[in-house]
Formats: sequence, structure tokens, C-alpha cells
Amino acid sequence: MLSKVSDSGSAWYPVPIKKLDTLLIKAIYSGRGYSHPYALRRNIAYNLQYLEYLDRTVQDLKLSSVLLTQTWKSFVIAGCGIIESLLHYLLIANGAHAKTKWDLVAVAPGNSKTWDGEVRKVDSHVYKKRSSPRLEQMRFDAMIKKSESKKVLGCEHSIYPLLKKLRPLRNKFHLQEIGNVVDTDWNAFNWSEACFMAQVIQRVFTSTIFNPNADERGYFDYLSRYHEI
Repeated sequence: MLSKVSDSGSAWYPVPIKKLDTLLIKAIYSGRGYSHPYALRRNIAYNLQYLEYLDRTVQDLKLSSVLLTQTWKSFVIAGCGIIESLLHYLLIANGAHAKTKWDLVAVAPGNSKTWDGEVRKVDSHVYKKRSSPRLEQMRFDAMIKKSESKKVLGCEHSIYPLLKKLRPLRNKFHLQEIGNVVDTDWNAFNWSEACFMAQVIQRVFTSTIFNPNADERGYFDYLSRYHEI
């Protein structure tokens, strides 16, 4: 239970970073083509702790409906960030991440002209060929599609439909990206989205990717209540 700063006794703590790192290092380690696996494990662990904290907040505090919605938003966005970073790593480790042999060196602006009743222009992009391919930036939706086709999350097929439902919410931290008059956080985030996110996190981190023991599986038991949609 969360405690007030003024309360006596010890503070509430989520699963320790050291324990989470022991789980994560089973899949995220050096020698798989990723530059900084230690830092990635740490960032994932910090955010896993944050998810547990957000859940504890909902359990212990009487929140207004707006604050509850914003808590679900934080839960979903942090969870998507965890999964996106993991997919990025696994695609690299499995040699499935997009690559390019070209670097953009210049853009030559073209002249505008009227074409089919519209004013248009064509710019010329100049590329230089690299001596070796480099990783190309992939969007979250592209990572999901590639991961599904390459089965980088194993045979747990039920994860991908949930990720596809969550994907449009990934960039909702950009408050100015509004599609229509009712495209608000209030309408975008609720219990259902939190359940989808919790199920993805629990299934991924208790899967054969990390091969957790019984104690490690227990780190994610608090997410089981989110299966009740």
C-alpha cells in the first residue's frame, strides 16, 4: 500500500530493479548485435516498476474520473514504450530489423508547376552508398507487422491483435495531435485499453522469450486482474 510522506514505517516498493534485470538478461544481453543491452534492460525495468506503481495508485487512491483516465493513459503509453523497445531489440537480435545501404546527403528543391489543376513540385534527393548497411528507423506499426511475420515474440499469436489495437495510442503523449473534435484522452483511454496493455506485458514477460521461473512469473501476478474486460 502507498504511504504518505508523513507516515512512519517503510515506503512501498515494486519489484526491485536487480530482480527484474536478472529476468531481462535471459533475453537481452551482449553479442546479439545491440549496442547497449545493459541500458536497455535498465530502462525496461524502470518502466516495469512504473507500471506496478500506477496499478498501486489505482488500488490505493480514490481518484476522480479524469485522473483515473490519465493514469490509464500513462499505463498504456509506458507499456507501449516497453514493448516497442523490446521489439526493436528482438528484431535486431534476429537479423530482421530494417536496414539501408544509403545515406541522404542533400536535397535539391525543384521548381513548382501546375499539374492536374494543382501546384506541385518535385525535389531531388541525393544519396551516398554506405560501405555497410545501417539500421533504418522503424515505426511501431512496422515493428509489430515484422515481429508478427518473423514470430519474434514466439507463438503467442494473441499478443498481436492487442498490440494493433494499442498502436494508435502510442503517440498520444503529443497533446496537439488531434484527429477530430472528440479525439481526446477522455475518449481514448479507459479500463479496456489498460486491460489490453496489461495482458500484453504479462504474456510477453512470462513467455519462453524470458523463460521465467515461478518467482519471476509472480512479478506480474498483479496484472492478472486486468484480464476481466
